[in-house]
Amino acid sequence: MKKVFGIIFAAVLAVPAFAQDYLPKAGEWNVQIGMDPKALVMGGGWSDVGGFSAGYMVTDNIGVRATLGLDVKIWNKREYAPDDAAVVLNAFSKEKVVDTRKYQSLGGSVSLGVDYHVGSAGKVQGVFGAGLMYGFKGMDQYTYTYGNAITEYNQLPTTYMTDPDGNSVWDKFAAQRIDGAAESAPKNATGIDAARILRQYSNAGEDNLRQMVGLYLSAGIEWFVAPKLALGLNASINILYEFMHAYTTEYEGWNTIDHQYVKWIEKEKPMENGFRFSTADSFGTKIYMSVYL
Repeated sequence: MKKVFGIIFAAVLAVPAFAQDYLPKAGEWNVQIGMDPKALVMGGGWSDVGGFSAGYMVTDNIGVRATLGLDVKIWNKREYAPDDAAVVLNAFSKEKVVDTRKYQSLGGSVSLGVDYHVGSAGKVQGVFGAGLMYGFKGMDQYTYTYGNAITEYNQLPTTYMTDPDGNSVWDKFAAQRIDGAAESAPKNATGIDAARILRQYSNAGEDNLRQMVGLYLSAGIEWFVAPKLALGLNASINILYEFMHAYTTEYEGWNTIDHQYVKWIEKEKPMENGFRFSTADSFGTKIYMSVYL
């Protein structure tokens, strides 16, 4: 029994020495695959959802790192609406049609920075980082399709679909707005009483590439579950200067003067830019796996 306790005691004393083999060393490369759990639940922006990172240890404690992020979203929201044609034939009809709002978004980011690893014994290290970052969003649009079409006999068809803010997709248009603000107002614009959204968009093709540049500060820990293999938890704050999209909306409606279906484009919002620092908006958490080679 004394021999067994002696072996266990010797193993415990040897743990710090063996643990050194777990931790990164100067001259080693590493790769990380990360994910933001908050973004999966609440919806993320830019490159919140996932990213790929590569680094090089200049010393046992200091490393340099480059990170690529990607943010891709394609989502179809669907709602039922009464079938207007069926209701005309039978006021008690339960027939339904489907309205759809499709969201498409594509963006990414790249960052270059320095990591500082704290802790030289055990299997847990603190990791602090700082660096420069650049992000973009090249496509951001909503496309609407409706089960009930606009016709001369149904100029305001039923729809239960709403815009992303929960407002009706129907816009009660005033003649002054159409005549004064439309990029390509339809003939006899004063004959349009209401318009329905077909598309809201901004993309790189419109020279409206959304961009951001700035700094990031991060802090976290890495737990080495095996030699040179770590699981990490990281939190960061971003200090950004952003150039926001200009937005355009495509509408459809019925012209009561010409008695015809029309669609046209409105420039809704010009490009904006400005500085942003907010721990509430910019604070992000990332879990990741890191392999040192």
